[in-house]
Amino acid sequence: MTGTPLWEKSILRSAAGETLRPGGFVLTDRAVTLTKLSADARVLDVGCGLGATVRHLRSQHGFSAYGMDYSPRQLSEAPKDLPLTRADGSLLPFADSSFDALFCECVLSLIADKGQAVGEFKRVLKDKGKLIISDLYQRGNGQIQCLDGSCAGSPLYLGRVEQILKEYGMHIVTVEDYSRLLVELAAKLVFSGEKPPASSGNCCDRPGYMLMIATQG
Repeated sequence: MTGTPLWEKSILRSAAGETLRPGGFVLTDRAVTLTKLSADARVLDVGCGLGATVRHLRSQHGFSAYGMDYSPRQLSEAPKDLPLTRADGSLLPFADSSFDALFCECVLSLIADKGQAVGEFKRVLKDKGKLIISDLYQRGNGQIQCLDGSCAGSPLYLGRVEQILKEYGMHIVTVEDYSRLLVELAAKLVFSGEKPPASSGNCCDRPGYMLMIATQG
């Protein structure tokens, strides 16, 4: 990867807001509804960026939400009153069975060792804990050309993700497609003068956008 990654570009913040992802909190709130988390749930946002989701989960849902991100630049721009820490998504600095739910939104596709990451997610989740993944996924076999640092450059292969989750004893309970939100964000980026996340290939080769929920144990 060369240059400034997409998630650190001001143009993405202008187009997507402080969540820095398609749809903002749409999938976050959808996941909260589907998982039926208790009001006192303890949750972790892996790849929290500017802390927008942590703040949202605390203020709008009343959860004890925490965040971690690898980017010192992102964390330096996040609100100082939020419980955020710098760490690698595949090596979480938290004790076993610490969280009722873990959010990983537009992040897993950027982690090189997805098996290691999922193993860490499982470790810090309580029994019956929920893993919420929203991310770009590959819909075809064509070559994708995209911005440096964009998760569109390494969209998830759903079959591989399902295999990894199964290997770690996690059970997928929900998969929903929200590709329209990716299209909307791409249009905003074009309007702003930026190259969209995935700009070539037919519609089947362009990445889609999905919500996946899995249960621990």
